[in-house]
Amino acid sequence: MIKLSIATLLLLAVGGCATGGNYLAAPVEPGVLPPYTVGIELRGEPEWDEDHYEVSLGFELRARDEFAYNSIVQEIVQEVVYERFDGRKIRETLTLVETFRLHRFGTDDKGEVVYRLPSFQRDRHFERGYLSVGPMIKQIDVWRVVRFYPAYVEGTDSTHLGFAHLPQNRDGSIVTNIPENFNETHQKNYDTRGLIVQCDRANAKWYHMRYHWWREPNGTRPLAVFTFKRYERPADEPEWLAHTLEHGVRQANAGE
Repeated sequence: MIKLSIATLLLLAVGGCATGGNYLAAPVEPGVLPPYTVGIELRGEPEWDEDHYEVSLGFELRARDEFAYNSIVQEIVQEVVYERFDGRKIRETLTLVETFRLHRFGTDDKGEVVYRLPSFQRDRHFERGYLSVGPMIKQIDVWRVVRFYPAYVEGTDSTHLGFAHLPQNRDGSIVTNIPENFNETHQKNYDTRGLIVQCDRANAKWYHMRYHWWREPNGTRPLAVFTFKRYERPADEPEWLAHTLEHGVRQANAGE
Protein backbone atom coordinates (compact mmCIF):
# COMPACT_ATOMS: atom_id res chain seq x y z
CA MET A 1 0.00 0.00 0.00
CA ILE A 2 1.27 3.49 -0.87
CA LYS A 3 0.98 5.87 2.05
CA LEU A 4 0.60 9.60 1.43
CA SER A 5 1.29 12.25 4.06
CA ILE A 6 -1.41 14.70 5.13
CA ALA A 7 0.50 17.54 3.46
CA THR A 8 0.71 15.60 0.18
CA LEU A 9 -3.00 14.76 0.28
CA LEU A 10 -3.80 18.42 0.84
CA LEU A 11 -1.71 19.38 -2.17
CA LEU A 12 -3.52 16.87 -4.34
CA ALA A 13 -6.91 17.98 -3.05
CA VAL A 14 -6.47 21.71 -3.59
CA GLY A 15 -7.71 22.97 -6.94
CA GLY A 16 -5.58 25.20 -9.13
CA CYS A 17 -2.25 23.60 -8.29
CA ALA A 18 0.72 24.85 -10.24
CA THR A 19 4.29 23.85 -10.81
CA GLY A 20 6.54 26.23 -8.90
CA GLY A 21 10.15 25.68 -9.90
CA ASN A 22 10.23 21.88 -10.16
CA TYR A 23 7.73 20.82 -7.52
CA LEU A 24 3.97 20.90 -6.98
CA ALA A 25 2.79 24.13 -5.33
CA ALA A 26 -0.59 25.17 -4.00
CA PRO A 27 -2.11 28.04 -1.94
CA VAL A 28 -2.91 26.06 1.21
CA GLU A 29 -3.54 27.67 4.58
CA PRO A 30 -0.39 28.28 6.65
CA GLY A 31 -1.69 26.01 9.39
CA VAL A 32 -1.37 22.90 7.21
CA LEU A 33 2.19 23.57 6.11
CA PRO A 34 4.69 21.02 7.41
CA PRO A 35 7.16 22.24 10.05
CA TYR A 36 9.85 24.25 8.30
CA THR A 37 12.74 26.63 8.77
CA VAL A 38 13.76 29.43 6.45
CA GLY A 39 17.01 31.31 6.56
CA ILE A 40 19.35 33.58 4.66
CA GLU A 41 22.98 33.08 3.76
CA LEU A 42 25.63 35.58 2.70
CA ARG A 43 27.01 35.16 -0.81
CA GLY A 44 30.41 36.63 -0.02
CA GLU A 45 31.16 39.27 2.59
CA PRO A 46 29.39 42.68 2.49
CA GLU A 47 31.36 45.42 0.74
CA TRP A 48 31.24 49.12 1.45
CA ASP A 49 33.21 52.34 1.34
CA GLU A 50 32.42 56.05 1.53
CA ASP A 51 30.48 55.87 -1.76
CA HIS A 52 28.48 52.62 -1.65
CA TYR A 53 27.45 49.41 0.04
CA GLU A 54 26.63 45.98 -1.42
CA VAL A 55 25.30 42.75 0.09
CA SER A 56 24.38 39.55 -1.78
CA LEU A 57 22.14 36.94 -0.15
CA GLY A 58 20.55 33.58 -0.77
CA PHE A 59 17.55 31.87 0.85
CA GLU A 60 17.12 28.30 2.02
CA LEU A 61 13.93 26.63 3.24
CA ARG A 62 13.92 23.17 4.82
CA ALA A 63 10.66 21.35 5.49
CA ARG A 64 9.74 18.00 7.03
CA ASP A 65 7.55 17.23 4.04
CA GLU A 66 6.84 18.63 0.59
CA PHE A 67 6.28 22.38 0.94
CA ALA A 68 3.30 23.97 -0.79
CA TYR A 69 4.45 27.57 -1.32
CA ASN A 70 6.45 28.51 -4.39
CA SER A 71 8.19 31.74 -3.36
CA ILE A 72 9.94 33.86 -0.79
CA VAL A 73 8.39 37.32 -0.40
CA GLN A 74 10.33 40.28 0.93
CA GLU A 75 9.01 43.56 2.26
CA ILE A 76 11.74 46.21 2.15
CA VAL A 77 11.26 49.36 4.20
CA GLN A 78 13.96 52.02 3.99
CA GLU A 79 14.50 55.44 5.50
CA VAL A 80 17.40 57.75 4.64
CA VAL A 81 18.11 60.93 6.61
CA TYR A 82 20.47 63.58 5.23
CA GLU A 83 21.67 66.10 7.82
CA ARG A 84 23.13 69.42 6.70
CA PHE A 85 25.79 71.42 8.52
CA ASP A 86 23.10 74.01 9.32
CA GLY A 87 21.12 71.34 11.20
CA ARG A 88 18.33 70.89 8.64
CA LYS A 89 17.35 67.27 7.92
CA ILE A 90 15.98 65.78 4.70
CA ARG A 91 14.18 62.43 4.79
CA GLU A 92 13.60 59.93 1.99
CA THR A 93 11.58 56.76 2.45
CA LEU A 94 10.56 53.86 0.26
CA THR A 95 8.70 50.58 0.47
CA LEU A 96 9.01 47.60 -1.87
CA VAL A 97 7.39 44.18 -2.02
CA GLU A 98 9.27 41.63 -4.14
CA THR A 99 9.33 37.89 -4.68
CA PHE A 100 11.87 35.16 -5.45
CA ARG A 101 10.86 31.78 -6.84
CA LEU A 102 11.87 28.70 -4.82
CA HIS A 103 13.22 25.52 -6.41
CA ARG A 104 13.27 22.08 -4.85
CA PHE A 105 16.83 20.77 -4.49
CA GLY A 106 16.12 17.35 -2.95
CA THR A 107 16.38 16.06 0.61
CA ASP A 108 19.12 16.30 3.23
CA ASP A 109 20.54 13.55 5.43
CA LYS A 110 17.75 14.12 7.95
CA GLY A 111 15.05 13.57 5.35
CA GLU A 112 14.03 17.23 5.18
CA VAL A 113 13.11 18.65 1.80
CA VAL A 114 15.41 21.51 0.76
CA TYR A 115 14.31 24.51 -1.30
CA ARG A 116 16.57 27.31 -2.50
CA LEU A 117 16.73 30.04 -5.07
CA PRO A 118 17.58 28.84 -8.59
CA SER A 119 21.26 28.46 -9.40
CA PHE A 120 22.93 31.81 -10.15
CA GLN A 121 20.09 33.74 -8.51
CA ARG A 122 20.88 36.07 -5.62
CA ASP A 123 19.26 38.86 -3.68
CA ARG A 124 21.54 41.87 -4.24
CA HIS A 125 21.27 44.99 -2.09
CA PHE A 126 23.27 47.81 -3.61
CA GLU A 127 23.42 51.60 -3.35
CA ARG A 128 26.05 53.94 -4.75
CA GLY A 129 26.61 57.67 -5.11
CA TYR A 130 27.05 59.02 -1.61
CA LEU A 131 30.25 60.83 -2.61
CA SER A 132 28.22 62.89 -5.07
CA VAL A 133 26.14 64.67 -2.43
CA GLY A 134 26.85 68.37 -2.02
CA PRO A 135 29.32 69.81 0.49
CA MET A 136 26.51 71.11 2.69
CA ILE A 137 25.66 67.56 3.81
CA LYS A 138 27.24 66.69 7.15
CA GLN A 139 26.05 63.10 7.56
CA ILE A 140 23.74 60.47 6.07
CA ASP A 141 21.98 57.63 7.87
CA VAL A 142 20.43 54.73 5.99
CA TRP A 143 18.20 52.10 7.59
CA ARG A 144 17.06 49.23 5.34
CA VAL A 145 14.91 46.64 7.13
CA VAL A 146 13.56 43.53 5.41
CA ARG A 147 10.79 41.17 6.47
CA PHE A 148 10.81 37.85 4.58
CA TYR A 149 8.54 34.80 4.56
CA PRO A 150 7.32 31.98 2.27
CA ALA A 151 4.25 32.52 0.12
CA TYR A 152 2.25 31.23 -2.81
CA VAL A 153 2.50 33.88 -5.53
CA GLU A 154 0.98 33.99 -8.99
CA GLY A 155 0.60 36.37 -11.94
CA THR A 156 4.03 38.03 -11.71
CA ASP A 157 6.11 39.45 -14.54
CA SER A 158 9.28 37.66 -13.49
CA THR A 159 12.81 37.31 -14.76
CA HIS A 160 13.78 33.88 -16.07
CA LEU A 161 15.23 33.16 -12.61
CA GLY A 162 11.96 34.06 -10.91
CA PHE A 163 12.47 37.55 -9.44
CA ALA A 164 9.65 40.12 -9.61
CA HIS A 165 8.30 43.27 -8.03
CA LEU A 166 4.81 42.96 -6.54
CA PRO A 167 2.30 45.82 -6.17
CA GLN A 168 1.69 45.06 -2.48
CA ASN A 169 1.75 42.42 0.22
CA ARG A 170 -1.26 40.17 0.77
CA ASP A 171 -3.25 42.47 3.08
CA GLY A 172 -2.22 45.71 1.37
CA SER A 173 -0.46 47.12 4.41
CA ILE A 174 2.80 47.55 2.46
CA VAL A 175 2.68 48.79 -1.13
CA THR A 176 5.52 49.17 -3.61
CA ASN A 177 6.50 52.82 -3.83
CA ILE A 178 10.01 53.30 -5.19
CA PRO A 179 11.71 55.94 -7.35
CA GLU A 180 12.47 55.27 -11.03
CA ASN A 181 16.17 54.76 -10.35
CA PHE A 182 15.65 52.01 -7.74
CA ASN A 183 16.17 48.63 -9.47
CA GLU A 184 16.02 50.78 -12.59
CA THR A 185 16.80 48.07 -15.15
CA HIS A 186 14.15 45.75 -13.73
CA GLN A 187 11.52 48.48 -13.67
CA LYS A 188 12.18 49.33 -17.33
CA ASN A 189 11.84 45.74 -18.51
CA TYR A 190 9.21 44.19 -16.25
CA ASP A 191 5.77 45.17 -15.01
CA THR A 192 5.00 45.40 -11.31
CA ARG A 193 2.16 42.92 -11.02
CA GLY A 194 1.17 39.69 -9.32
CA LEU A 195 -0.76 38.50 -6.30
CA ILE A 196 0.19 36.85 -3.01
CA VAL A 197 -2.59 34.27 -2.78
CA GLN A 198 -1.47 32.80 0.53
CA CYS A 199 1.50 33.31 2.87
CA ASP A 200 2.93 32.68 6.32
CA ARG A 201 3.67 36.32 7.16
CA ALA A 202 2.83 35.71 10.81
CA ASN A 203 6.08 33.74 11.12
CA ALA A 204 8.22 36.12 9.09
CA LYS A 205 11.88 36.74 9.85
CA TRP A 206 13.99 39.88 9.55
CA TYR A 207 17.35 41.25 8.56
CA HIS A 208 18.68 44.77 8.26
CA MET A 209 21.45 46.98 6.90
CA ARG A 210 22.72 50.15 8.54
CA TYR A 211 24.93 52.63 6.66
CA HIS A 212 26.32 55.68 8.48
CA TRP A 213 28.23 58.30 6.43
CA TRP A 214 29.74 61.52 7.76
CA ARG A 215 32.17 64.35 7.09
CA GLU A 216 34.71 65.47 9.64
CA PRO A 217 34.95 69.29 9.83
CA ASN A 218 38.49 69.34 8.40
CA GLY A 219 38.45 66.03 6.54
CA THR A 220 39.21 65.83 2.84
CA ARG A 221 36.97 62.78 2.27
CA PRO A 222 33.93 61.51 4.17
CA LEU A 223 33.94 58.34 6.26
CA ALA A 224 31.43 55.50 6.44
CA VAL A 225 30.61 52.42 8.49
CA PHE A 226 28.24 49.61 7.55
CA THR A 227 26.60 46.78 9.47
CA PHE A 228 24.50 43.84 8.33
CA LYS A 229 22.51 41.80 10.86
CA ARG A 230 20.51 38.64 10.32
CA TYR A 231 17.26 37.86 12.16
CA GLU A 232 16.88 41.18 13.93
CA ARG A 233 15.77 44.78 13.46
CA PRO A 234 17.86 47.90 14.15
CA ALA A 235 18.11 49.06 17.74
CA ASP A 236 17.88 52.71 16.65
CA GLU A 237 14.84 52.63 14.34
CA PRO A 238 13.45 56.10 13.58
CA GLU A 239 9.78 56.71 14.31
CA TRP A 240 8.51 56.41 10.72
CA LEU A 241 10.44 53.22 10.12
CA ALA A 242 9.27 51.55 13.33
CA HIS A 243 5.63 52.56 12.75
CA THR A 244 5.72 51.27 9.17
CA LEU A 245 7.21 47.94 10.16
CA GLU A 246 4.58 47.44 12.86
CA HIS A 247 1.49 48.91 11.22
CA GLY A 248 2.22 49.26 7.51
CA VAL A 249 1.99 52.24 5.20
CA ARG A 250 0.21 52.69 1.90
CA GLN A 251 2.53 55.27 0.45
CA ALA A 252 6.15 56.34 0.88
CA ASN A 253 7.75 59.77 0.92
CA ALA A 254 10.11 60.99 -1.81
CA GLY A 255 11.65 63.53 0.53
CA GLU A 256 10.90 66.46 2.76
